[in-house]
Amino acid sequence: MPPGLTVVHLDVDPWELGKNYPAAVAIQGDPKATLPELSEAVRRITGKQGHPDAVHRTAAVRAAWERERAALVQRAEAEAARVPIAPLTLVHELARCAPANAAIIDESISSSQGVRHFFRCADRKSFFGLRGGGIGWGLPAALGVKLALRDRPVLALVGDGSAMYTNQALWTAARESLAVVYVIFNNASYRILKQRTRALKGFSAEDDRYVGMDLEPLIDFVGMARALGVPGERVEKTPEIAPAVERGFASGGPYLIDVRIDPSFT
Repeated sequence: MPPGLTVVHLDVDPWELGKNYPAAVAIQGDPKATLPELSEAVRRITGKQGHPDAVHRTAAVRAAWERERAALVQRAEAEAARVPIAPLTLVHELARCAPANAAIIDESISSSQGVRHFFRCADRKSFFGLRGGGIGWGLPAALGVKLALRDRPVLALVGDGSAMYTNQALWTAARESLAVVYVIFNNASYRILKQRTRALKGFSAEDDRYVGMDLEPLIDFVGMARALGVPGERVEKTPEIAPAVERGFASGGPYLIDVRIDPSFT
């Protein structure tokens, strides 16, 4: 944040208020209940059109976002021939072939670049993501979303490490016949831990050695899913992604797609 910025911090958890940045005004409250009142208070001060600076800033931010999206699309398409598949290319292909009314559950963790740029979610029930905390949320969360939104296709993007925390959710999906298409971002590692460990610039970064963070031997997620009652398939090349997703939704039940992606990181 730029120096001298006035911060109004709203959070349901008092522990978070002013924790990372000093707040001129700290408000503890549920955003769903509090934001409408806060927005109305701002409108009373600035008028319905808003402050002129805010209008210009919104336009500038939107333009910057569109430029960033265009650059990501260009990169994803340029990397489409890579094997293993580039994570950004996978996200781009999934966004391109997912049903327009799909509810997206995102626990792709370290492979999430592009998710919020590529998926044009049309309403407040079309995207569900982690706010923070531990991993393992994605597989069961997708079932909850499907139970709540029976008439919408549900597509879950889940990292391989995350999937190992709650893989019993696949059995529940089979038992209850919940039509969720799971895409496993399989980089054969806990890459998010590697990234965080490398950022500390300690011995692991010096030696390029990350103890306990590689998933070896390689996990057969398709075999595991089948053992739990869920059909699936493995994908290793970009042109295979869209047909696999189409088969998943056409199956009418739970389906798992194990996608081998590039494990490298910086």
